[in-house]
Amino acid sequence: MSSVPGVGVARARSFARLGVVRVVDLLRLAPRRFEDRRAVTPTAELVSGVEATWIGRVVASRLVRAPRGLVIVEATLADDTGEVRARWFNQAWLARSVAPGAVLLLHGPVRASGGRMELVSPEVERAPDDPRAPHPSVRRFVPVHPRTTGLSAAGVRRAVWTALDVTGPLPDPIPRALLDDPGADLANLDPLPSLEAAVRALHFPAALSDAEDARRRLAFDELLVHELLLARRRAGRRREVGVPFTFTPTLDRRIRGRFPFPLTPAQDRAVAAIVDDLRRPSPMNRLLQGDVGAGKTLVAVYACLACVANGFQAAFMAPTEVLARQHEATLRRLLEGSEVRMETLYGIRRGKARKEAVARLADGGADLVIGTHAVLSKDVAFAKLGLVVVDEQHKFGVRQRRDLVVKGPSPHVLVMTATPIPRTLAMVVYGDLDVTVLDGLPPGRGARETWVVRAAEGERVLARVKSELAAGRQAFVVYPLVEESDTAGLRDATAGALAWRRALPGRRVGLVHGRQKPEERAAAVEGFRRGAIDVLVATVVIEVGVDVPNATVLVVEHAERFGLSQLHQLRGRVGRGRAGGLCVLVDRSKGGMPDRLAVLARTEDGFEIAEADLRLRGAGDLFGTRQHGAPGFVAARWPDDLPLLERARAVARRLVERDPGLAGATLRPLRQEILAREQAAGDPSRGG
Repeated sequence: MSSVPGVGVARARSFARLGVVRVVDLLRLAPRRFEDRRAVTPTAELVSGVEATWIGRVVASRLVRAPRGLVIVEATLADDTGEVRARWFNQAWLARSVAPGAVLLLHGPVRASGGRMELVSPEVERAPDDPRAPHPSVRRFVPVHPRTTGLSAAGVRRAVWTALDVTGPLPDPIPRALLDDPGADLANLDPLPSLEAAVRALHFPAALSDAEDARRRLAFDELLVHELLLARRRAGRRREVGVPFTFTPTLDRRIRGRFPFPLTPAQDRAVAAIVDDLRRPSPMNRLLQGDVGAGKTLVAVYACLACVANGFQAAFMAPTEVLARQHEATLRRLLEGSEVRMETLYGIRRGKARKEAVARLADGGADLVIGTHAVLSKDVAFAKLGLVVVDEQHKFGVRQRRDLVVKGPSPHVLVMTATPIPRTLAMVVYGDLDVTVLDGLPPGRGARETWVVRAAEGERVLARVKSELAAGRQAFVVYPLVEESDTAGLRDATAGALAWRRALPGRRVGLVHGRQKPEERAAAVEGFRRGAIDVLVATVVIEVGVDVPNATVLVVEHAERFGLSQLHQLRGRVGRGRAGGLCVLVDRSKGGMPDRLAVLARTEDGFEIAEADLRLRGAGDLFGTRQHGAPGFVAARWPDDLPLLERARAVARRLVERDPGLAGATLRPLRQEILAREQAAGDPSRGG
């Protein structure tokens, strides 16, 4: 950034907070929106209530220090048709810029005040000396970029304008022939501009459609780098030497014989795909994706038992102790009377017991470990790790999953998620994995209904909860907060537990949340599972891992604060038994959100819900932070850019076919970008 005139050390630090370190980063910093400043409005034509761009000379100015520390900069300005007033609040530094005689460019909302027009807190900068000369802030569609402390919108805009002026033509890393012709199957796609044309139109377009075309080109570049990165990962994994497992009909019968009921057709298909992977000499890398309650755990257990039967160790890792304990309970029931030696590693397990468990894993005295992040500890080693299972994988960081995988010599990897991922994002996030989808539910599940209610319907909800409790059932109540917050204005679990105890005298109401000690949290969940607690009040800590078939009612307070996919996950806590279940979504928003929450009342299809969530909240919110698995795209938008993703995949395939190492001179920028991405991610599969 030091090569951009006007960007000193302090401003460079501010730009770095936006992720802008190089000039190319600045040129790819897409505006958040555009302001139509194609016309300059004279004073005589200003209209109250309308944003305007105005140019004139400062007649007088002053700095006013009002009560309670408020600082106001006031200025009277004039053009050939009259005077206007402008005011800025708590921006004392502006007093130097609006000194009498200065010719300024103002842009902001106009209002009538005291018989004259006034601009309130307008954006301000020096007007161009030559009104006919091109200028970044007037007589055009003006970009409004992301900004941060130390950078004004005008300051970012000037830096981009200057960078475009001093930077030479940008070499296009993608051969034009590939850009224009990604393949016959995609020949009807709209053409993409050159990189040079795109970075200019991205910021200062002649028409807004040009800016969108520019964004699409930069999005395509991001997606192409991503697709090439995935191609390298796949190639690297194909080169890895794993351990093929042996399967026989006898082994298959022995494993299935431990299950309480026959596998569903979908589970059978998943097992067949996994068995096929495990027989190969290269390591399995498969995603098992299934809706809430689809039966993923039994499929994973099949893989673990096959691994142990082949003389190797298996590691089964979950993101929370609640979920890990659920898996432990399931496995102990299934393995009762077997010779499989199982260990557990939770944060709660310390001292001598933990040391002994770690020692047994290291010397081969344990066949299977169930645990949380504790399995990733540096002192945990395996004698012969053959399979890694990661449940709810999106809740683990990329580096955490890698740290578990490298504890063995190229072990097989099975990752699972109950968060349905739309096809749009599955291609992005899991593009380097083989994907198996479990559809359908195991037998023995009752019907489930969903109500969307307003706060005024509380008596109706309470009556249904009382009815279920009277029938010997149990209930969950979920709140967004642990304790009351002065700023959030939301109901909380701690106060909620007290309220439910008052509303249900004689009933046993428990409380569980993430701030409790692990032992206290585990005791509450276990008490609910055993039936010692009738109503469990909780935060989203129970989102996964609490399997209580007798729980038939779930009440979610402030449902408007949750994403649809998260509500669908929470809904999965009920309806796990023959009695079915009811999910009550209490909408306490001011205007109500019936259309949004109605998606859950309309469908149980997690993939349809995930698509709706994606459109409403975007990929970042759906997946959490970048470290949880979603690549950090800047220009790409989901799901709108799926055609661009397919185009990038086709181009990546042709590039790799033509030049697997991307060694050609014209592809060097692409190769450097891919290597930088691999280094940043710490990707263990990167090659030369």
